[in-house]
Amino acid sequence: MKNTAKVSKTLRGALAVGFFSTMLTLVGCDRVATGELQAGQSTVADMKLKMGEPASVNREGDKEIWEYPLGPEGTRTYMMTVNAQGTLEKIDQVLTDANFKRVTPGMTITEVRRILGRNSKEQRFGMTPNELTHKYKFNNGTEDLYFDVTYTADGRVKETGYDTFTLQRGSSR
Repeated sequence: MKNTAKVSKTLRGALAVGFFSTMLTLVGCDRVATGELQAGQSTVADMKLKMGEPASVNREGDKEIWEYPLGPEGTRTYMMTVNAQGTLEKIDQVLTDANFKRVTPGMTITEVRRILGRNSKEQRFGMTPNELTHKYKFNNGTEDLYFDVTYTADGRVKETGYDTFTLQRGSSR
């Protein structure tokens, strides 16, 4: 009976470690999903401690928008609004259908980046070498997909669309 209790305790410990490891893998370094950063409470110092330096910072009036892409193959990109007092005011996960719909023909690469953040991948096709496609990996709630933004030679949006083919065939393009 003693050996059974000891094995049971060891097994429970191993299961707990396995569960914790799985949760860390699923959440990764996403300090927002874990609740470690909170709008109205966290400061710039908290953000830097938990997330590191942002990929970019844009000013909008007296506020700053800090970009945190969780990638290159992550499915979330956060835009965090910091007020003039250095407090995190708002957290937006920007890789959403609503934001994809905001990207329209004629927009510049800079305008798109302000909406969606940094792209996951980029590619050019042999048939249209002057065009550039930026790919944004995201999760629609059931599966990972790519949202593609194709730019003309002058850096303006030509078209957008969803790419499921790349993920289905496991391409590294």
